[in-house]
Amino acid sequence: MLDPDKWIWELQTAGTIFALKVKKWLIRKKTRYQNLEIALTEDYGLAMSLDGCFMLTERDEFFYHEMLVHPVLLSLPKPSSVLIIGGGDGGALRETLRHPVKEVYLVEIDQEVLDAAIQFLEPIHKGSFYDSRVKIVTTPGEEFVLKTNVKFDAIIVDSTDPIGPARRLFEEEFFASCQKALKEKGLIALQSGTPYLHPEELTSTFRALKKLFPFVEVYLGFMPSYPSGMWSYIVAGGRPAVLRLKTLTRRYKERGLATKYYTPEVHLAAFTLPRFVQELLSKASTEG
Repeated sequence: MLDPDKWIWELQTAGTIFALKVKKWLIRKKTRYQNLEIALTEDYGLAMSLDGCFMLTERDEFFYHEMLVHPVLLSLPKPSSVLIIGGGDGGALRETLRHPVKEVYLVEIDQEVLDAAIQFLEPIHKGSFYDSRVKIVTTPGEEFVLKTNVKFDAIIVDSTDPIGPARRLFEEEFFASCQKALKEKGLIALQSGTPYLHPEELTSTFRALKKLFPFVEVYLGFMPSYPSGMWSYIVAGGRPAVLRLKTLTRRYKERGLATKYYTPEVHLAAFTLPRFVQELLSKASTEG
């Protein structure tokens, strides 16, 4: 058994543990909503866990945050107003602010996560919380989109998996509220888990979005510290996210982006799905 004072870990399946050796614990506490842990690890640098699940590590967070943010924002010609739901670590916010946006709402349910991120995760957020374009709101995301009068070009849902306080962020009612909060050809993007180990998370989310949006597209990315390493995302809304390479490349250059994982070529390749994922989605469409 692993020593809980020397390791931070996630039980990814009943028989699989992903564990990192801890050099120093920075915070371990029970917030109002969840168990929060941040540690400095031997091999992956800073690591944050919520309710025993890794949210990020300093070494590989760019895989996830770049693939969550850039495909959706580069699919829009001029994204001006963006809503991020969750994302209390600041990684998605950091990537969003690299685009010429005028305002970004960050809606995070847990103030203690925000406080811990500001204090301990500066290498991740890089001061993004202090950008003048950012408005931080501490409230449940589903309540914010239900009540807001603001119309957004993009909504980025950077949540945990659909358990605990994040469960409602994967339901059709929430997506319907997001649809109303989007501009006519706006887009919503979110993570949808690992299709390899937990395909039901992808398929149920895909079905819910298909009922509401004319374009619903699934793409994949690699994420070393997440279960299986294969991670899925969905972008949905009033326009497609699979564009011409020429268009994506032009927008990437015009916006002066500098990325580690994402490229326009990776953008297009990510939407080319393995056969077993195609079959999962085909079955989900039939069942829906």
